[in-house]
Amino acid sequence: MQVRVLLQSLYKIVGKKWITWNTFDSRSTDPLIIRREILSTRLYIILVLISLIILTTYASLSQQTETKTVLFPKQSVYKNLLKQYSNSLQCTCTKCSIPYEKFVKTIPSFHQVCSSDFISQEWIDFIFKADSTVIWPIDVRTSLSSMWQLIRIFCQNTKTTVLNALNQFNNSYLITSMLLSEEFLEAKVVATLNLLLRTISSNFIQSRTIIQRITQANELITGLLTNYIVVTDKFGLSQSSKPIFVSSEINISSHIGIIGNKYISKNSTIPCSCKNNGSCPLPGNLYLYNISEKFGIYDMNKIEINESVSGIIIDCLPVQMTLSSTLECFYNELCLNILLLSYSTKINISILNQSLITRFNPQTKIEYLINELFIENIFNQTNYTQYYSECLPNSCHYTYLNRFNWIYILTIFISLFGGITAILRIISPLIIQLFFFLKERFCLKQTQEMNQSQGIISNKY
Repeated sequence: MQVRVLLQSLYKIVGKKWITWNTFDSRSTDPLIIRREILSTRLYIILVLISLIILTTYASLSQQTETKTVLFPKQSVYKNLLKQYSNSLQCTCTKCSIPYEKFVKTIPSFHQVCSSDFISQEWIDFIFKADSTVIWPIDVRTSLSSMWQLIRIFCQNTKTTVLNALNQFNNSYLITSMLLSEEFLEAKVVATLNLLLRTISSNFIQSRTIIQRITQANELITGLLTNYIVVTDKFGLSQSSKPIFVSSEINISSHIGIIGNKYISKNSTIPCSCKNNGSCPLPGNLYLYNISEKFGIYDMNKIEINESVSGIIIDCLPVQMTLSSTLECFYNELCLNILLLSYSTKINISILNQSLITRFNPQTKIEYLINELFIENIFNQTNYTQYYSECLPNSCHYTYLNRFNWIYILTIFISLFGGITAILRIISPLIIQLFFFLKERFCLKQTQEMNQSQGIISNKY
């Protein structure tokens, strides 16, 4: 009851004040001027209230960017901040350089051929026992031992190179003044490793290519007689043979000649010369009978093939054979048994395991395996907790958008409200004056029209 009475009293006071309130009091006694001043006051108060509502609404709904700093945050705090403010969170490390070995562990895995029995000395000695004096140079067995010796060398060299490179990587430093997120850190480690391996592979390919070109340019003769053969006049050398090199000495009646091998592919009549062409690839086959050619010309249209060895490519040099061939036969038990039966002795050896997870299929060229450094995978374990403790961030800064900030609202209100009220105080009386001016004009016009209408009616009568 008392509250109701209080409200009624307050209503009467406000109502009375509203009727008589005059902020533009000019001390005039003219009722018309006083009336206009009171109306100007009311308009002024209404406009001020409207401006206040607009300013408050704008300041409340607008978003403000705020920045906060957390000193020496724990990893759990950092993770929570990262979830909420991933786009703006930045933390500075106390250490600008951290060795990779402090938080990264790398373990390479290589193609199974590099740990297989095929690169063992026992296997290489076994396939070396073939009698090259009666075996065709185009027979797989002629160069097979050399091929596996080269594969073993490539395996050993690439393993050593990769392990040295990873050791170099572990001793290198991650240089950054900012704390990296776990995802970004892992991506950076992987990218750094990939760049390192690509560089190693490129250097490895370049070195191998230089050696190959030097070998071909100097026309080095392989002892396997796959690119050149050495003959004498007693064993087939004739004037028509046109040997590359002839040597005669006082006490030797025979001439020694070096003739470049020529190969004619199946269904072809064009000979390929190791001297002129540099490379003459042929499918790998077994010829289970003694050699009959004496002048280094091997026509595959005439030579009978006993067995084919899948994946093996015969060429002028063992290194060319190695790079062009695949390991397909050594994944296949039937193919390997056919090859083993061509030797007079026996050996127990297992085929490559085709069920192992690998990124290389059996038809992959050995050259590609070498270019990829025989790497199947590099197990990369990045310990983010260890990295965080090494970085030891001293501060984290983040920004966020905020609404209904009363400090911001009050600041806007204070900075703008004074100017707005001053402007409204000027224009409110002008608006009232304009209103009354227009009203007087309108009333005057209506009076004139009425007088004219009455004059016209009087003249009629």
